[in-house]
Amino acid sequence: MAGAVSALLAAGLWALAVNLVAMLPHNRLHFSLGFVLLLCFPFVLWLVAQAFGGWAVFGIVLVGVSLYRLPLIYYIKKALGKHEPD
Repeated sequence: MAGAVSALLAAGLWALAVNLVAMLPHNRLHFSLGFVLLLCFPFVLWLVAQAFGGWAVFGIVLVGVSLYRLPLIYYIKKALGKHEPD
């Protein structure tokens, strides 16, 4: 039971932190905090997997992709060579 509570708490705090960082102006702090939260994402996934299993991890991955959709689209376009230079 304690593992489930800590997994829910970690996932909830991670989602709250990502949303708060998303509201920051786009400067160096915004990108560095977003990167730190992206590095914390596998740990949150591991906690959720230990407590609830694969379907819960799949749901959390969908939430993570939704929250990071714009950077993901940017880097996918850049990797495919379809990115227009700034």
